[in-house]
Amino acid sequence: MLVSLEIRNFLLIKKLSINLIKGFNTFTGETGAGKSIIIDALKLALGGKNNSNHNLKDNEITTIKAVFEINQKIKNNLDSLNIEIEDDYLIVERQIDTNQKSKILLNNQITSLTAVKKTLGNIIEFQENYEQQELYNNKYFLDFIDKTGSIDTSVLKEKFKILKNSKDEYINHSLNEKNIQEKIEILSSKIKKIKLLNPKKNEYQKLSDQRNLNKNSKKIADLTTELKNLINSFNNNGLLTDIEKNINKLAEFDKSYEDLSSKFSSSALEITEFINDLDNTFEKFDFNEIDFNDVEDRIYQYQQLSKFFDVDPDKLSEKYEEVEEEINLLQNFDKEKNKKYKKYQDDLGLFIQEAEKISSLRRKHSINLSKKINLELPEMNIEQGELLFEFLKLSEDNFNIDGIDELEVKFRTNKKADFSSIKKVASGGELSRLLLIIKSLSADFDNDLILIFDEVDSGLSGKIASNVSEKIMKLSKNNQIIAITHSAQVASKADKHWKIFKEIKGENLESKLIELSDKDRILEIATLISGAKITDESKKVASNLLKGS
Repeated sequence: MLVSLEIRNFLLIKKLSINLIKGFNTFTGETGAGKSIIIDALKLALGGKNNSNHNLKDNEITTIKAVFEINQKIKNNLDSLNIEIEDDYLIVERQIDTNQKSKILLNNQITSLTAVKKTLGNIIEFQENYEQQELYNNKYFLDFIDKTGSIDTSVLKEKFKILKNSKDEYINHSLNEKNIQEKIEILSSKIKKIKLLNPKKNEYQKLSDQRNLNKNSKKIADLTTELKNLINSFNNNGLLTDIEKNINKLAEFDKSYEDLSSKFSSSALEITEFINDLDNTFEKFDFNEIDFNDVEDRIYQYQQLSKFFDVDPDKLSEKYEEVEEEINLLQNFDKEKNKKYKKYQDDLGLFIQEAEKISSLRRKHSINLSKKINLELPEMNIEQGELLFEFLKLSEDNFNIDGIDELEVKFRTNKKADFSSIKKVASGGELSRLLLIIKSLSADFDNDLILIFDEVDSGLSGKIASNVSEKIMKLSKNNQIIAITHSAQVASKADKHWKIFKEIKGENLESKLIELSDKDRILEIATLISGAKITDESKKVASNLLKGS
């Protein structure tokens, strides 16, 4: 939900702070007082286009800060963008200076307009005359049918992904058909190069180790000779034996030496064994006067071939197996092609089977749904309005994650007129009220949205305005509503009510905002009923509206 909105130096607004609630929030005021400026400011904060100079003075900055409570939808959007926010609130701030330079921040970190739009795009909706873009999008209606009909499309979506993958594999495989022989010749040439080297697993590392030995052969030989001389000297002088004899003699006279004698005997044995092992190692080590050039030449071949294949030298043996496998696949191209085609056709059959099942459910539910919508149109001042859902089957090339249905939504406002697209037939007000019907029908399925209505009740009064207010109130049960209105019926249903008015300070004209008390609301709603001249009757009607009677 939108927790608060702070606006500074934006058009007629110098400074406004609005703390909103979950439920139904409404703004009223005279035409031109600045109600729609609040909506424009919020749009700007959320990445909208900056189309005005904002009436800034030197060194002034337009600042619009919107604070949202982070719910699961926002969290999922942030996760998809790899944005980490540890707070419970998302703070979106837009700043624009006198040179029209702009920056946008998320929790005090500079970000992009795209990131903000993706974070909040499916959370907040602006409903204004001629701006009901959803109604021009047949995909929106398809989702609406699925949602209100509790039609589970998860299996369909999964089967489409499988189909797309197998189809892509088959097509990509088939595209290579013309160049198979050429590819086999190229790969055969490559494998000949590898065969000449005949790389073996771990050989390159062994060659590198051998080269290292070769480079240090003089040092190794000198150290070996010195150690052999020391071992011979150790074996000839018999010092350990003499020490052991004398300790044993001491132990005969003094029992306290027995423990030392035992420890020394054990240590002397270990030292002797170590010396013998070292001597044996030297005997086995016979420095091979290998041809250093052979080692260097093989290492060079490894390195050159690894550059050719763009792999590490020690991966050449694996590359050999990889190229062999690729040649085998190409030589068995037709067999592999038939295998992939069969997989593609099997997956296509399974997808169509599931898609036809979903399509049948959609068609059946859409009939009942259009009847409900058409029954409510007269209540929204569209007396002869009629909406029609028409289903066609897509061609195979146009099958998509939503199935095989091509949905055409047609509308007419006169029973004698032909059906046409909504965009061609409906007026701005009719679009707003049609969308309100659709939103109210899906109210039980939508939650945690922020719906902003800007004078959707324009030109309506009496029973029609009451019907509009009832639908907005229904939507507010699970969503946050922000409505700008001139309707007493709509304003009376709000949980929180603000009045916007203009104030002249010297030569400056400013928009101001006050939150209305219960008493103030009666007067404001009475003004909406009777105009500037408030009567006792209009106050009574206003009071009854607020009481819901």
